[in-house]
Amino acid sequence: MRLTAADIDAPPIPGPLRERYRRSGYLTDQTMSSMLERAAHQWPTRPALAEADHQFSYAELDALVRRVAGWLAAAGIGPGDVICWQTPNWWEAHLVGLAVWQLGAVSNPIVPFYREHELRQILDQVHPAVVVTADTYRGFAHAEAFDDLLDGAGVRDVVKVIIRGDRHGWTGFDELVSHGYETRPAATSAADPCLILFTSGTTSAPKGAVHSSQSLLAETRQLADAWGLGWADAAYMAAPLQHITGVLNAMSIPLMTGACAILAERWDADQAVRDIMERHATYTAGATVFLQELTAAAREAGVRLPLRNFACGGAPVPMSVMEASEEQGIQASRVYGMTELPTVTVMNAADNFDHRARTDGRPAAGVEVRAVADGQDVPLGEDGELVVRGPERMLGYLRAADNACAFDEDGWFRTGDVGAIDVDGHLRITGRLKDVINRGGEKFSAREIEDLLVAHPGVGSAAVVPNPDARLGEVPVAYVVLDDRSVSDSDLVAYVATAGLAKQKTPVAWHFLDALPMTPSGKVKKFELRPPVPSGSDKEAVSE
Repeated sequence: MRLTAADIDAPPIPGPLRERYRRSGYLTDQTMSSMLERAAHQWPTRPALAEADHQFSYAELDALVRRVAGWLAAAGIGPGDVICWQTPNWWEAHLVGLAVWQLGAVSNPIVPFYREHELRQILDQVHPAVVVTADTYRGFAHAEAFDDLLDGAGVRDVVKVIIRGDRHGWTGFDELVSHGYETRPAATSAADPCLILFTSGTTSAPKGAVHSSQSLLAETRQLADAWGLGWADAAYMAAPLQHITGVLNAMSIPLMTGACAILAERWDADQAVRDIMERHATYTAGATVFLQELTAAAREAGVRLPLRNFACGGAPVPMSVMEASEEQGIQASRVYGMTELPTVTVMNAADNFDHRARTDGRPAAGVEVRAVADGQDVPLGEDGELVVRGPERMLGYLRAADNACAFDEDGWFRTGDVGAIDVDGHLRITGRLKDVINRGGEKFSAREIEDLLVAHPGVGSAAVVPNPDARLGEVPVAYVVLDDRSVSDSDLVAYVATAGLAKQKTPVAWHFLDALPMTPSGKVKKFELRPPVPSGSDKEAVSE
């Protein structure tokens, strides 16, 4: 599969608006393929990447990435080819992601906790030229799963690269960095696709959001400027490199500013404190649970972290968490965005604590936000569906059907989220129209789980709803009507695991009912299944 901008059947950003973005410097002709070469020339001896016991300068990183890109080029991979990579936050994965861009190819990172169910849906939309994955990680045989799925999808002639392992038909990653051939950055257009990230919405199948160098770098400049980042900074990143948070904070922002990316294979608050102190990390981003556990671990260790900034998204942020962060000297702020337009709002040290703690911020530079009902703007302070536009808006989704109701002719993107804008321009997210569950910043479709459950021969109907969770914000809970009363909750847990559903999507509680509450038109009244929100609680949602 070779992907071009012409393959994306979505309305482009209108010409006058695009010209305005260019005049303001939001859109340029800079490409992701040129970014590492530029960084290596400007900051050759500065630390670029650190993971566990591995550390590389920008010059060293550039040399290794040239080798990886050279090997892939010799294998026939070039501009527009799609490369899927599903790995932990290992240094090898970072090299792969940069090599994809250097080739002018299209990066399709896949979060490491996805299993056969999700991977099958992605491969239905993306026919990769290359697959890169770990041998086995946290008990799951990634390479074996890809072999079965690629064969089942009829995808042939795929270059397969395995990291930290060995398997027949796969090339070990060591070969990619040990040969002597290097390649120069590809000459590509800034308007060409460079990134596909899959995000779930109201339908069960995930949607592939496609970004270009222009949109991704517009987002990168926006955050780097807002947070005042430069070559003396270092990003601590425990969120997956395959999530927009990881792509931005550990990959594109460091390349643009000369900062160092510090990768963590998995989140561990005590280890994070040690790493942040040892490597003097100055900024990070992640879900609310990360900030909550990090400040608690720092307090327990009796240290004051050098972090200046923590962009907090993915779940409601309790006031107590914000206060604990402030005591640490970390100026945390809530952010709102999504894969399709990653930073709708952004805050920094110039914003006072009350705004950072109680609102989701003001629109980022170049971004516009409206709250609408029936196509008309609602008065300030009133709830409406949020529509957004800005220079970092994606090109569109892979499937034309997903684009049909996502945009209007003026470039506005319908988020499906509900919020209110106050007189000072600050945004408060109050809910969402989309039937999604937001578990610690990872959003997925409830219908996806429901469709899987009703395929069980003993299940008549099912509804999955989010339940509040103190640590993760929301967790999935299932309400099931059985055709076979002998089926138990443990049977259903085993069933969805066998089907390859990610553990994060597995319901944490099961309720068996005689019937689901229904509307006269036959729709499930999910609001009757959700627990009531406690009076006075800070029930606010932030997106990807």
